[in-house]
Amino acid sequence: MLTLYQRTDCPFCWKVRIALAELGLEYQIVEIAFAEKHPDVSRLSPTGSVPVLVDGAVAIWESGVILEYLEDRYGPGKLFPGEPAEQAQIRLLHAYSDKLVGACLRELVFEKRSKTASEWDSGFIETYENKWRACLQELDMFLGDKPFFGGEFFGAADCALAARCGVAAAYGANFTTEFSGIGRWYHTVTRRPSWQAAYPASFIRTQ
Repeated sequence: MLTLYQRTDCPFCWKVRIALAELGLEYQIVEIAFAEKHPDVSRLSPTGSVPVLVDGAVAIWESGVILEYLEDRYGPGKLFPGEPAEQAQIRLLHAYSDKLVGACLRELVFEKRSKTASEWDSGFIETYENKWRACLQELDMFLGDKPFFGGEFFGAADCALAARCGVAAAYGANFTTEFSGIGRWYHTVTRRPSWQAAYPASFIRTQ
């Protein structure tokens, strides 16, 4: 049985759950509280952070590598479909989600969830909303009229970006009206069984 150490609203963990659901894999969850230093996670991961996936004697602590492992071990061609050039594009979009989309959304989320609305730094929020919008513009152009970021197939890039957009929606960073392609894609994603199965049990509200 696979075991996933996770925090329910963490987008890195969320994308792993989507991938697990897409592959139809059963797994058990060890839920880690916000800011908790769990001894198993500290032992299994040099970063001490989640997600960590355990499969027998194998422990994997980086979300991108987890998706690569799941692809190779349980579903070749499902998370990274297509020819090598197409697979490389999915990997690049996956990295774009983690490194660029995630960076601007992280600042927005942290500002909004850690303070009351009256304490928000409006200039700070505007800066990162503009960065978020710039990412969306790039993604909308790339998506074009394709159904998914993996082309005809829902893949790893879709798992990652779905989780990011889900976090954005939860914290009020709108994107569905201004960017029609992303809005269409997100509507389709949220109808998938994997989205329903992986949706967070709760979101952190520290204000």
